[in-house]
Amino acid sequence: MFKNFIGIDVSKGSFNFCVIDETGKTIDKGFHEMNEKGFKDFRQILESFPVSVVVLESTGSYHINILSFIASFKKEICLVNPVLIKRFIQTVSLRKTKTDEIDALSIARFAKVHHAELKNYAPAEFDETRAIARIREDVAQDVAKAKTRFKQDVCTVFPELESACDIFTQSMLNLLNSFPTAESIAKTDVRTIEKALLCTRGRKTIFSAKEIKELAKSSVGHSSKIMETVIRHDVETLLFFLERLDELTKCLIEEVEKNNSRQLQILTSVKGISEITASHFIAETGDISRFDTREKLIAFAGTDPAVRESGTSIHARGRISKKGSKSLRRTVYLMAMGVMKYDPKFKEYYYKKREQGMQHRKAMIALCNKLLRVLFAILKKEEFYVAA
Repeated sequence: MFKNFIGIDVSKGSFNFCVIDETGKTIDKGFHEMNEKGFKDFRQILESFPVSVVVLESTGSYHINILSFIASFKKEICLVNPVLIKRFIQTVSLRKTKTDEIDALSIARFAKVHHAELKNYAPAEFDETRAIARIREDVAQDVAKAKTRFKQDVCTVFPELESACDIFTQSMLNLLNSFPTAESIAKTDVRTIEKALLCTRGRKTIFSAKEIKELAKSSVGHSSKIMETVIRHDVETLLFFLERLDELTKCLIEEVEKNNSRQLQILTSVKGISEITASHFIAETGDISRFDTREKLIAFAGTDPAVRESGTSIHARGRISKKGSKSLRRTVYLMAMGVMKYDPKFKEYYYKKREQGMQHRKAMIALCNKLLRVLFAILKKEEFYVAA
């Protein structure tokens, strides 16, 4: 049984701590810089309270160093979702006064009340795989934005080309980088256009240089030096992000294969789930044994129904909670789109929900939850998926 409860409130360059006893009385508190001296001094304080539990809330990235440091010598340390701390504070006080010192005390009180329900942090839970997965996700969004901007600009300088073919092939990007407008393409001979279309990697366009030149001759696109600069910038930006995305994708899959190859094989046994989405799923969920039930996995993804309580009444709001991992939620949605396309069982389930009156998005959420239940089962059993 713990005799002391220690709350830590973390900021970018420092942290406050508060120690309370079994009665809730404050017996120590203080402030330290987030540096080597601060860590060493705080360790001495922690060692003076051997029968204690330490709790700190997740702060994006600021908590990682202090959390890893304490976990290296003390197992009774818990990382808590800040939403839980906020709710706890609202239940015990109506005061809105907020300081780092008060927050540390509130976290210590939370630890005293809820320590039996909390799980000790394990260093492996901060997974570097998750960090690379989230960077990849950000770059994938940058690629999507760059493509949208590029498509809009091509519609200005050569609208007929954007309508006729895929402008995102490597050969077409090469061409538009060399000849950014319809006018510049129309003035160029076919042989030069053919050379510009050549590419040693990536997808090639199905259009011939002659067809593109003819299309350019009759184009109503706007041409100017400014738009040539804009198109070249769009191409260079897009190529940069695509190259980064390829590097990060390779790094992510290699990391997952190295540490979680079995889980990767199990997930990709579901037709429609790629190595990329499976790797993101593993990076976000970690060890499936963390989830006692499939409902907890669904809650972690934030696709569980939002519930409103009023007195003795409990009502479902008709929308998802969105309280889990946003990255996992996005990944599961992509997975669901894939399995619906390739697996008749999941496709049938989706259309069944549509026939019941669900709109597309709600039917997709229902499909996401069905998929999560299936993935939970096969990962727990360590069995490959077998389509019915």
